[in-house]
Amino acid sequence: MAEAKETYVYIQLNAEFIPAGFLEMYGQGRESFAAFEYGTRYLAREDAISIDPASLPLQEGRFLTNTGVEMLFGGIRDASPDNWGRQILDSIKEGKTLTEFDYLTSSNIDRVGALAFGPDLSGPQRVFPFHVLKEDLYGDSLNLEQMILCADLIENETELSLEQKRFLARGSSLGGAQPKSSTLHKGQQWIVKFSKKYDSWSTCRVENATMTLARLCGINVPETKTMTIVDRDVFLIKRFDRDDKLRTPFISARALLGIQGESGDSGLTIDQDKSYQEIAEQFRLHGDINHLHEDLEELYKRMVFNVLCNNFDDHLRNHGFLYQGSGWRLSPVYDVVAQPEGVDQKQLYLKIGDKGRRATIKNALTQTEPFGLNDEDALYIVKNMVSKVKNNWQPVFEECGVPKNIFSELKNVSFAEAEDFSDR
Repeated sequence: MAEAKETYVYIQLNAEFIPAGFLEMYGQGRESFAAFEYGTRYLAREDAISIDPASLPLQEGRFLTNTGVEMLFGGIRDASPDNWGRQILDSIKEGKTLTEFDYLTSSNIDRVGALAFGPDLSGPQRVFPFHVLKEDLYGDSLNLEQMILCADLIENETELSLEQKRFLARGSSLGGAQPKSSTLHKGQQWIVKFSKKYDSWSTCRVENATMTLARLCGINVPETKTMTIVDRDVFLIKRFDRDDKLRTPFISARALLGIQGESGDSGLTIDQDKSYQEIAEQFRLHGDINHLHEDLEELYKRMVFNVLCNNFDDHLRNHGFLYQGSGWRLSPVYDVVAQPEGVDQKQLYLKIGDKGRRATIKNALTQTEPFGLNDEDALYIVKNMVSKVKNNWQPVFEECGVPKNIFSELKNVSFAEAEDFSDR
């Protein structure tokens, strides 16, 4: 057996990082697999919670993943960066090929949720597989103007200066593909997303407007806003996994469904075969029983809203759950953006009904029982949401500063399902 790469897995409980268990990763490529075991002291704690309820229940013993590409437990993988954070690490890796273990253990403390990692029991510690001076990892908070410049350089695959590499070594550990960072804004923690240099769709303003519209539809939306930095739009969303210095445990729907491994080509096939109904059914097993009904109804509303705004980026990692006191709750919504594409045979990323991924209201009105809804209840929700979207998207998007020159696309593509709806 190949030599293992090892790290302790920490979780923050009551403002203190506690060693929860020990992670080992073996092999490379299609032969990789991971092992995890909870610590006996952690299992004895009254406040211990599972870091992955589907794959790592709170019990003694050594858990193993299947063998596959960059195989890792879903709840732990959620604490690792996605495309943007990996691009940052790749830009400073000095020729080294990084593994899933490297991405996990070299990422910054701003990662989502309450997990952290370290090579020993002295506490969480960021470990790089390449040479980085410790003094380069600490300093002032990230400057948004510098971050925009560095994001442009990375997007253009331009060689970074030593100063920029050191700057990025402190950088983002967050998920998603769009350039982003965690930042302090008026004393609170926010995530800031940067627009691309030539952004014809005004993505930051459209995302802020879409989230504002979702809030009008009764969906739980964090505080959001847009700002202009050096003539570029940035989108800010208040972190819902942070309360001052306290961190809230987080898992994605991918972890909730027990899916392990990386979302490579094979992973995409697995993910797109999943449905909102499967998320709802699995959530019944692990969700907070005291709030299960309202959370399942909200999950249905989010599915319907994604149809109404043509948000087809609704993959499993864009649905999240927070552990709040007595159990897992549906997290506030995130990464919901009206999209301008897909006029013919519009589809969401996940299946929504009898017609699979087909993004129509008619399809969304099938298979509603897993959400605890009968046909009458579901139709009432849909009618109410269609009315809210149809009557409010234009004034909301105007108020959020979305350019008028894309309103025709918004009407004919993004909100076409709401515009064309009749009680049929």
